[in-house]
Amino acid sequence: MAISSEKVSTQLQMVFENGVDGEGNPTFRTKSFNNVKPASTPEQLHTVATTLSQLQQHILYTVERNDSFVIADL
Repeated sequence: MAISSEKVSTQLQMVFENGVDGEGNPTFRTKSFNNVKPASTPEQLHTVATTLSQLQQHILYTVERNDSFVIADL
């Protein structure tokens, strides 16, 4: 039995360092962007995220990509 998968959506998440908690550990805040083109390359997403981070108050900590797939029998 053959199985196929198809990427159906991509989400870009930007994680910002938001401050510190009472114990001195960093706290984070996430901004998510849905409906990103699934064919976007990591370089394109990183460029967009770093450009958008310049408009933000907090420091960009990491850039994450979340892909969703449909998996089906052929």
